[in-house]
Amino acid sequence: MKQNNYDFITGINEKLYLELIQRGIVPINIMTYRTIYECYLNELKKYKKTVAITYCAEKYRVTERTIRNAIKFMKCEPS
Repeated sequence: MKQNNYDFITGINEKLYLELIQRGIVPINIMTYRTIYECYLNELKKYKKTVAITYCAEKYRVTERTIRNAIKFMKCEPS
């Protein structure tokens, strides 16, 4: 069964995940995208998609486009 990127990343041992980031094997923006995506999922429980995106953008002081890119990346499944 194919996993999306978020499920794959969260399935990795946390210690190994952080080690991969520290060594530069996994870019830091992946960790940022994960954090943003988790914020989005939490806000999505309370609000519609567009409002959840706006709240996350304000919380992390990034553009809504950045939030949408994080969502798109985390939902992506391998070919």
